[in-house]
Amino acid sequence: MTPRAPNPLSTPASLETGLGETLPGRNFKTFAQNILFILSVILLSAWIISAYMEVKAGPETFHSAEAVPEVDAVVVPGASVFRSGQLSPVLLQRMDAALKLALLRPGIRLVVSGHDVPQGYSETKAMRDYATAHGFPAKQLLSDDEGRSTFLTLLNCKNRFGIKRAAIVSQAYHLPRALYIARRLGMKGYGLEVEIGKSEPSWHFREWASRFKDFVLVRVFRYFHAN
Repeated sequence: MTPRAPNPLSTPASLETGLGETLPGRNFKTFAQNILFILSVILLSAWIISAYMEVKAGPETFHSAEAVPEVDAVVVPGASVFRSGQLSPVLLQRMDAALKLALLRPGIRLVVSGHDVPQGYSETKAMRDYATAHGFPAKQLLSDDEGRSTFLTLLNCKNRFGIKRAAIVSQAYHLPRALYIARRLGMKGYGLEVEIGKSEPSWHFREWASRFKDFVLVRVFRYFHAN
């Protein structure tokens, strides 16, 4: 009897595992499981970090200008400005609350932080113009044109302006991260919370991701700048 030649298209038995599962298929399944596990760990870590920041920010957050402790300066992190130079609703809320606080403390400095958009608008110019138009002395205004992020805003407040105690004026979703950064940079930060009205879900998702990013960033920065 002549032996039957092997079919070149058949799967060798050495590459089969389990119930007919091929080795490449098994490797892909293992790879997918590892990716899902890593993503789960990252998501869980981000949730823990976010909750930690919110808990720590509680005692440092205030809802009225009169309740904020004594500080060296009032800090307004930048936000969007329309091309016309008009402040966005988010930034307008921050500026109004910051001016109310600053005008209650004669002589206090007001830091407006943001950046310029090429062939667009300048966040800091719009903020300065708004502050002076509402009676705040120009000589007490400090402009940080390199505040492209909350981390850089607070780092510049400390290193460029020598601020040790700051009142950070922002919305509730943003303050826990800002206060965390200030704390890790060795500053004493207090948050003045402003109402945002109806918030967009995308803001909270972006802030959730930013908390994880800045948690890592601050630790890397402190590692490379440790004395």
